[in-house]
Amino acid sequence: MARIRHIALYSDDPEKEATFYRQAFGLKEVRRSESGSIFLSDGYINIALLKSKGESEAKGLHHFGFQVESITAAQERLRQIKPDIEILAPHEGVTFAEYKLKDPDGNPFDISEKGWAV
Repeated sequence: MARIRHIALYSDDPEKEATFYRQAFGLKEVRRSESGSIFLSDGYINIALLKSKGESEAKGLHHFGFQVESITAAQERLRQIKPDIEILAPHEGVTFAEYKLKDPDGNPFDISEKGWAV
């Protein structure tokens, strides 16, 4: 069974958000990116606080990610369920997600064998 292991939120101020989550829930920081994004964990789920790039990006949920046992098997299953599904390799510099997809309503999600730092 795939596991949800990653949630990404857009923020104007990832540092402020990270401080809040660390203080409120004891999350630990596991990584920072050159773009200003901060990655936190509760030891099980990775939370990415992505630096928004302006008003065109709504604050809040951006995407979530499933860790799967086999990328190949996950892709085959997804294509059986939704033959026209678009499976995209992530843009350069993405270190954890292996493929980006959208559900039938257009909600973006990732699939990864490697998973995310927790």
